[in-house]
Amino acid sequence: MSRTPCTDAARGRRRRSVVAGALATTVLSSLALIGSPTPAHADDGQQANVDEKLYQNEQDVLTAMEKWAPVKPSESVMGYPKGLDRDKDGNVKAITLADVQPKYDPAEAVKNAELAAAQYAADTKNPAPLRASAEHLSTGWPGSKAANGPDIRPNTKNDVVGGQPAEQYCNMVNKDPDHAAFGQTAPCIFVGKVDEKWPVRGSTDGVAGGGTLSYKVSGSVTDEKSTTEGWSAGGKISPKITGTPAGDKGGAGGEIGGEVSFTYSYSSTSLKRVMNTLETSVQIEVPNDKKGYLEGRANGAYYTGYIVVRDIDSNNQESLVAIPARAYVQAPDTTSPQTWFKRLTPA
Repeated sequence: MSRTPCTDAARGRRRRSVVAGALATTVLSSLALIGSPTPAHADDGQQANVDEKLYQNEQDVLTAMEKWAPVKPSESVMGYPKGLDRDKDGNVKAITLADVQPKYDPAEAVKNAELAAAQYAADTKNPAPLRASAEHLSTGWPGSKAANGPDIRPNTKNDVVGGQPAEQYCNMVNKDPDHAAFGQTAPCIFVGKVDEKWPVRGSTDGVAGGGTLSYKVSGSVTDEKSTTEGWSAGGKISPKITGTPAGDKGGAGGEIGGEVSFTYSYSSTSLKRVMNTLETSVQIEVPNDKKGYLEGRANGAYYTGYIVVRDIDSNNQESLVAIPARAYVQAPDTTSPQTWFKRLTPA
């Protein structure tokens, strides 16, 4: 049975002083409005990210996303990634080793995980307790017995580490203020290779041309990283689109449905956050021979890889676990989780 793995003094200590890390809402920096000057700042959020250009083909949208929200071919997320796909009951959707291994060899992933953790530990901008946790992930605990080799799990749900699910394990934080390792957390990291960039996150119905489409876009982000506890896990954005009458093609009013809410992880190198998006008016002038609609694109990508965890038991024996996973990660150079595009297609 594993003991608490996340502190320097965990070895030889029988009393647990860690509980699941709390995820709290945090307020973030400015959000640039794509295609327009940076909007004025507000105390409770920033304007929704809307590209003012009319886009008539998919490749133009992808080119714009490459410019404004570039994603990396590989990515890492410290801790348990929040951007795992879940079913309607909140359970993680499993991905198998057979799905992941052809794209990303687990031995390579473990090496990359150790390198990414070492980079995180070396960055003095990161909190000191988390840097220590990342160092344990990279090199282990001083004086411990090194792991014989990685324990490669067959799927995402085969994830018990130290007698508990990986999500619970990875969210442990030492909350004892008198302990030398106060603030340290379990050594966990997700590493993955990109397999789907800028997924569509909902759109309005297409309306044939000859008029103006008018919408209001707003939303909020919750479950952001706590400023004092645990890894930078991520958040959930819940945008809202409202149709408003305008011209002979204006909306009928009321909220527009669609699957626009999604959860995401931050990359380990990202220090940018956003809280709320203020209501922004959007108009689409639709020609007679076109159909117009508003499309939401996520500012990031899905990555296929592994959650890599380092554990230690009461005999100072380390173990290294690699769990197949697929996670959505927000692009590191954007504060906005989502961009809205004004689209035109043939009627």
